[in-house]
Amino acid sequence: MHLVEQFALSTGLKINKPFIEVGYYPLSFDKYIVLENGREVKSRAYGMWQDVLLEIKPYLEKEKIHIVQVGDIKDELLPFTYDLRGRTTIKQTAFLIKKSMLHCSTNDFLLDIASHFNVPLVGMYGSTFAHIAKPYWGDRSKHAILESHRKKMKPTFLAEENPKTIDFINPEDIAYSILKLLKIEPKFKNETKFVGDLYTHQILEVVPNFCPQQNFIPSSVINLRMDYHFDLQNMLNWASNRKVNIFTNKIIDLNYLNNIKHNIVGLQQEVCMDLNQKYLNILKQLKIPHDLFTKNKRSLGRLRSKYFDSKIVMHEQKTLKDMKDFEFCKDLFYKSNKLLLSEEKKYLTKYDWLFKREYNGEDLNIVDESSFWEDQEYLRIFKKKV
Repeated sequence: MHLVEQFALSTGLKINKPFIEVGYYPLSFDKYIVLENGREVKSRAYGMWQDVLLEIKPYLEKEKIHIVQVGDIKDELLPFTYDLRGRTTIKQTAFLIKKSMLHCSTNDFLLDIASHFNVPLVGMYGSTFAHIAKPYWGDRSKHAILESHRKKMKPTFLAEENPKTIDFINPEDIAYSILKLLKIEPKFKNETKFVGDLYTHQILEVVPNFCPQQNFIPSSVINLRMDYHFDLQNMLNWASNRKVNIFTNKIIDLNYLNNIKHNIVGLQQEVCMDLNQKYLNILKQLKIPHDLFTKNKRSLGRLRSKYFDSKIVMHEQKTLKDMKDFEFCKDLFYKSNKLLLSEEKKYLTKYDWLFKREYNGEDLNIVDESSFWEDQEYLRIFKKKV
């Protein structure tokens, strides 16, 4: 039973079309769609909007259709959008949706507004059943309702989820639903084959083999890969005006760490031969947050006994076998949410960095190499279909 029907049954009232008052909001263009990705209910915030917008952007630009983002000022800004976050009232938002060519979101209220005005809509549902909350009014042929498979589990109805089931909806399903309702035929379609568990988390990593400019991403948090290239001076340069999460397989001089301790959000220390309890005690005295890990499963028990007061985590290298129901094919491409900077060049995976396969914005083919599969949690692998 739909929620509207449940409310009607509980109150003894008849269901009728609502009256919605709108407030004018000026725009310099007439053709546009409206998106919203509010984080008020975190479980409903979709994490792969960038992939969706990259799919539809060329087609919308050709038709001179703009993308307007509404919502709260604290919502994440979506790429390629005309930003109206926090700049409209409820009435003005209703006006924008009424005049739009299409509305797409996970927000039940805004989707109901779109259905009331018979505006084509794409609604996404993860933490709740679609059939009880989907838009009630309007022409159903103009509705594209996408529901997460939730790995065959029932919805949680929670405000926060881990993992978020809304992210189980593939970005191409959203993109092509939008294009279909706009009566735009794509030249080719992508089909997602695999999405890593951490793909929706944006990560910036740096190999400290070059010195950054002072104004380069100040106040940002970066993963500093001292385990890829050990350079103490460049470590200081990177940590001078930005937060760093340091990964290292060697002992770092405590004097250097003391100089940048206020900018260290974490020290990921692989247990090595030079490590000792005195070093760990000084890290605690300096109040430098740190975690210990090892890649050697056979040594885990012995290391935990040796460093009894510290927690040591096992970091197992990911392999192709860890990807369930995935078949390797050379014709597959990938996107990564992790960007690795080295010598002022961009790479998407450790494999790309090792073999100097620089990222220039074009989709790259997957490769069957161990260093590539190490980054599988940060990848979305897909097939291009004509």
